[in-house]
Amino acid sequence: MRTPDEKCLHFVLRHYQKNKLDTQKALKAFKEKYQITEQTRKSFRLWWILPGMVAAILVVVLIYPRFQENGAWKEVTAYSHPVDYMLPDSSSITLFPHSSVRFHAKDYQSSSRRVHMEGKVAFSVKHDNARPFTVEGKLSQVRVLGTVFTVDESRADTAVVQVMSGKIQFSAIGQSDTVILTGGMTAQVTGERKDIQIIKEGKTGSFIFDNTPLPKVLEELSKFYKVKLVANKTDRRLTASFKDKSLDEIIEIIEKVLNVRIEKKKQ
Repeated sequence: MRTPDEKCLHFVLRHYQKNKLDTQKALKAFKEKYQITEQTRKSFRLWWILPGMVAAILVVVLIYPRFQENGAWKEVTAYSHPVDYMLPDSSSITLFPHSSVRFHAKDYQSSSRRVHMEGKVAFSVKHDNARPFTVEGKLSQVRVLGTVFTVDESRADTAVVQVMSGKIQFSAIGQSDTVILTGGMTAQVTGERKDIQIIKEGKTGSFIFDNTPLPKVLEELSKFYKVKLVANKTDRRLTASFKDKSLDEIIEIIEKVLNVRIEKKKQ
């Protein structure tokens, strides 16, 4: 079907003869015949543009995260792209697509660092002995003081926890039994089977350092344990050997021997 503007053009071209046809009069006659007004043309153009506007709005909604406040509760939702978010205590989280977290803002800052989640979320928790950090999903609960880990409940009736570094306390919702997981370990619970299943044991390695610059030591440890290590002092050198020790044990020894502070971050 031709648009009103196309009909106008077709009419003029079909009837035009040099020096015989007044185009302005022809257009005027055509519009009067088909009752085409300026308002009609504007309305038609609006209906032509509207689908594009709606599509653009939908794209924005699907790509950008939603930050919602419901009273004292805050909620962050990721749609088709991952979302990085900083919690009030400077702990950082990464929401994978189609995941969300919510927390009570006032309680989080004053007393209880508790986060409710759906989907798959990676956590890098700032250490705080006085206020443990708790993550609650539909199937699982994780309690930590400060570490790096991921909780994945994106599959139906399955919760998987992977610890990159540090130590966490893992349990199934409604169950009293808990399991301590350390860096390199992975465990899961399912809707049918409430007991915790260890999927992957912790990772330990053997290292020998002979007057090695601390940045080089941290680089090697970071590569092996797949976590970024950063020290507050980089002018130190280390002579030591480690065998079958966890990353946390190694860090604790280095901190005491070299009088430094080492921080674990997401890569």
